[in-house]
Amino acid sequence: MAKAPPSIAATSTLAMVRTAAARGIDTGAVLAAAGIRPDQLEDPDARLPGTTVLSIWSTLRERAGDPALQLTAPCTLPYGAYHVIEYLIAASATVGHAVDRFARFFRLIADGVSLTVEHAGPEHCLKLEMADGRPVPPVYVDYVFAALVGRVRMRIKPDLRVLRVELRQPDPASAATYESVFRAPVRFGAAGDRLWFSDEEWRAPMETSDETLARVLEEHARTLAQRLPQVAAGFPVQVQRTIAEVLPEGGSAVEVARRLHCSVRTLQRKLIASGTTFRELQERVRGQLAQEYLRDRNVSIAEVAFMLGFSDQSSFNRTFRRWTGETPGRWRRQRA
Repeated sequence: MAKAPPSIAATSTLAMVRTAAARGIDTGAVLAAAGIRPDQLEDPDARLPGTTVLSIWSTLRERAGDPALQLTAPCTLPYGAYHVIEYLIAASATVGHAVDRFARFFRLIADGVSLTVEHAGPEHCLKLEMADGRPVPPVYVDYVFAALVGRVRMRIKPDLRVLRVELRQPDPASAATYESVFRAPVRFGAAGDRLWFSDEEWRAPMETSDETLARVLEEHARTLAQRLPQVAAGFPVQVQRTIAEVLPEGGSAVEVARRLHCSVRTLQRKLIASGTTFRELQERVRGQLAQEYLRDRNVSIAEVAFMLGFSDQSSFNRTFRRWTGETPGRWRRQRA
């Protein structure tokens, strides 16, 4: 079976479009020329082909007259726009843990790009390249590094310090924006694209640290990346994927509707028109994920209950018995 072409979460293009629109650019015309509807960018599960993303970004930068548009765009999105991966970073104990998790789960944002963590004596860096080893287009390197640094500073660790930035791209007309965004020396024409941190900063604690929550969210992110369908089609499937994302927060219709940028009434109406209901989809997602999580004996039943949005383990036990006729513990033991 032929592999799907590399894709990028539409969230990043939404940031670029909003930034350009704030400067008076007719972004609707740019999207139409690329065959993209504005509402597609509002879908938290939408992905766009990498070539389409680069084409749109190139046009937006040209019309805005700003070749560094991608450096300031990431922070136009509200906190939490990148869903599980953003909350996972926030819950990490140290800057190093946060960067490492960002690298390991970056495929949730762009599946054709590889991020790796490297260590050189007392320094540590995040290295960015294509999955096949080729250089990443410079505009996307800028965005990824600026998004990580800017969004951590936005709410998680305002005083995050970058040691230096190394970029393959040649010297731009002005490096002022780069130095302003990263607040660190930026070297162009480097051998690779790397974001460097001192050992002191790498080990620095995060203000929002919660390693217990981080471990639970990491398991949730791993399941989303590996076990849920990679290609979604139709509104009910979009709803199921969104339910899976917000289950640790309760997985309510209100939260799902907010993520899908519609009212609860619209959500329910569209599902009924599709022959189902929100409750049916919520039960289906919870039931499927419950069995996936329980197969992993490294995850406690209490943690499974939390990830599925139950208020306590006893509530989960009762519901699971209704689904399967067995308690979670008995179900797990029989399939060990």
